[in-house]
Amino acid sequence: MVQKKELKLSCLLFDIVSHTSQDLTAVSTIDGDIIFISTTDGISILDTITHHKESCRRIIFSGSTLLSISSDKSLVVHDVATRKVAREYKDAHESALYAVCEVRDEQVYATGDDGGVIKLWDMRKEDPIVMIQPEHDNFITSLTVDGSGSTLLAASGDGRLSVWNSRQRKLIARSDQCDAELLTCDVVRSGTKVVCADGEGVLNIFSWDDWGDISDRIPVQNEVCIDAVLAYSEDVILMGCEDGVIRATTLFPHIPLPHVGDHGNNPIEALCLSHDEKEVLSIGHDYVVRAWPVQPLEHSIEEALKEEEEEKDGEEEEEEEDSDSEDEQPKRKKVKHVTAQQIKNQQSAEFFNDLA
Repeated sequence: MVQKKELKLSCLLFDIVSHTSQDLTAVSTIDGDIIFISTTDGISILDTITHHKESCRRIIFSGSTLLSISSDKSLVVHDVATRKVAREYKDAHESALYAVCEVRDEQVYATGDDGGVIKLWDMRKEDPIVMIQPEHDNFITSLTVDGSGSTLLAASGDGRLSVWNSRQRKLIARSDQCDAELLTCDVVRSGTKVVCADGEGVLNIFSWDDWGDISDRIPVQNEVCIDAVLAYSEDVILMGCEDGVIRATTLFPHIPLPHVGDHGNNPIEALCLSHDEKEVLSIGHDYVVRAWPVQPLEHSIEEALKEEEEEKDGEEEEEEEDSDSEDEQPKRKKVKHVTAQQIKNQQSAEFFNDLA
């Protein structure tokens, strides 16, 4: 593990996100503050927004705005350039908010709360709340969408994944109950799989359009809660764990990779990529923001895929030697490492092409 830089802050940190087009990262705190930092030439504080009365649980960049949700039940839209409040919904939910995501167009968003309620917001409307669904029996831990923003997915502490048509605003499916609470959900493998981390150290994998039960599971670390997941690419997942370790694995095949970093024995709350995707940023219960260069991870991925290719090539050679057939064997497709942003752009393009 190679650590490049770190920044010690003064309180517990809840979330970290990076802007996609500028050197700007935001960190939310238990005090309700949002701290803006730069990750170029070290990690330095730019300024701080003090607005929420209670803990600021989640934040997301969306175009020229930053959305934040809080245990004070509020949803706030901040102007990134001025750092001023553009919109505020003080009683956005009846319970404390826990999850938020952009659905599409930098105008439609989803929020989830401690009571299991999901709301859909369209900021273009005078009354922006367009859907209220109390579908889960426990808190909404994570929200995400497919590349087109047509399908919304919600993970919950009740151990279930719910799937929604965000345009028709109706439930598509709800999964069977998993063995532990689901803490994250991410779309991977070019939109064909959904990965949900749980409180017992397992990655639960659903196949798209087969939502009843999981199609695969990856035990990562026995009884070590996976609190944060970062889809580094379509076939590589990073996990921030309760024991302070940032783990990584490839998907299909599932190959454990060397640890990316750690926060001692302090649980990791959140992970994100830096704006230039050259570093993995992490926050933990040690109040520290850490940056980890991706070069060692990239090298580990290449080595793992190379070993997998060599092993399969060896197996194919043995099969050919044992076979009396002279038919030419089909060439196996090489594994290509594609970033998550490239996948999202491709899915969006395919969606709009279908509308043409």
